[in-house]
Amino acid sequence: MADQFDVIVVGAGTAGCVLASRLSEDPNRRVLLLEAGGDDHDARVTTPATFGALTNTRFDWGFRTGPQDHLSKRQINYPRGRGLGGTGSINYMIYLRGHPSDYNTWQQLGATGWGWDDVLPYFRKAENWQGSGQTNVHGDTGPLTVTGQSEKSPLTEIFLSACQQAGVPFNDDLNGDEIEGCGYFPATLQDNKRGSTARTYLRFATNRDNLTVATGATVLGFIVEGKRVLGVNYFARGQVQRAVAPETVLSAGAVGSPQLLQISGIGPAELLQSVGVEVRHNLPGVGKNLQDHLHYRSRWEIDKPLTFYGRTAEDLADAQRQFEEGRGPLTTNHFESGAFLKSNPGVEAPDIELLMIPFFISLGAPEMRPPDRHGFTISGFPTRPRSTGHIAIVSDNPLDRPLIDPGYLSDPADIDLMLACISEARRVVSQEAFAELRPREISPGPDLTNYEDLIANIREVSSTSWHPVGSCRMGQDKNAVVAPDLRVHGLDELSIADASVMPRMNTGHPQAPVIMIAEKAVDLIAARA
Repeated sequence: MADQFDVIVVGAGTAGCVLASRLSEDPNRRVLLLEAGGDDHDARVTTPATFGALTNTRFDWGFRTGPQDHLSKRQINYPRGRGLGGTGSINYMIYLRGHPSDYNTWQQLGATGWGWDDVLPYFRKAENWQGSGQTNVHGDTGPLTVTGQSEKSPLTEIFLSACQQAGVPFNDDLNGDEIEGCGYFPATLQDNKRGSTARTYLRFATNRDNLTVATGATVLGFIVEGKRVLGVNYFARGQVQRAVAPETVLSAGAVGSPQLLQISGIGPAELLQSVGVEVRHNLPGVGKNLQDHLHYRSRWEIDKPLTFYGRTAEDLADAQRQFEEGRGPLTTNHFESGAFLKSNPGVEAPDIELLMIPFFISLGAPEMRPPDRHGFTISGFPTRPRSTGHIAIVSDNPLDRPLIDPGYLSDPADIDLMLACISEARRVVSQEAFAELRPREISPGPDLTNYEDLIANIREVSSTSWHPVGSCRMGQDKNAVVAPDLRVHGLDELSIADASVMPRMNTGHPQAPVIMIAEKAVDLIAARA
């Protein structure tokens, strides 16, 4: 026996929560939302400043990449959210749409109807914008509060002053028509707490009779009959269960979505046959085109006690008391400011992003340790990396983790931009605004100046920015996975709506466009109901 619904949404991450909430607004539409993880009720989730405590917990799948050929064969921690809100429940909460040309490029690549003018209404629909800037490109009635941090680090203001001294103009809206310059990073914060789509969109919908939210439900594969997808088999409460619907929407993210397709026999035939999976639909692009922002952290030590380092147990207890009152240092997500820069005047949109992190990140196994001194970090990455990789299942067992190979720095053009990130960070810190702090460069270190040594250092310490996209690319060519209406090519009754459908990485961060994709998907689904 199978449970029957009108729509099944697979994955309650950033996109899935939007889909479930919007689709269930129609009381006649029965919606099932399936999530492998559990709820998001945990102080570490709700407290913005403690996001670093969430990796390698029950909220994280705990993935690692395969050895990276161009990163000294290192395997990189690859955090992916597991539970209501998905990665939106463990991420840095930064809300940056990217440059308008990102979406026009998608359209040029075959994603018809996804140009800037097409997607802007869906960005606006999502937003309860509480920032400054271009009011005409923002919405103020959506479920998603986008705002600034109420209590910022003094290092944030120093960084922004230094950027302007270095000739980088201040931009009061890094989500506007032109994003070049330095400015404050808006964040998905709700009443000074994390404002994931689980805590905004889904919260409004959980009491609806027509919405069923099943946590602890691991999807084992799609039910495929000919060229139709009838629904899913999933494991929950100790047994395999089945759900069917005339519309199934896959929203498991850039790792989970290609994995579920492949384990169901939908993907590159050669790969599927090699691991013993019956080929039900040969779709060569599934799992290909994986992109991510690889970042390098430039770090400086300071003597002035402007960071969390060294605070006593009493200090921390006081900060917790303040947070319970909706204020204090724990209300910040730390990533309060940054800059979008052009490596040369000839590029259309900024190709470098700098992120000011007002504490000293201590590097070590496996990736980070708590700060061991006062200081600050300026992270940087190419905004539109050219390097691509892939996701591939390694067996016919749906519980086995897939191979994740982002192919970091496989395109040499990305190396030059990584070097430019270091150069720009050094240039900013050399300005008068930082002089009173007497910052001492720790990494790369003042002695690392030549090309070869800097590249070697980049290969040794660079890491993921948690931004995987593109592994089920939208388009109309033979290697595209979904059409512009988000339906999987060659299959009926199956769509994908998450970061995996992005043809190219956006210049900003994926959270904002993923929410936009889900909002637009709702209209596409409703139009064919």
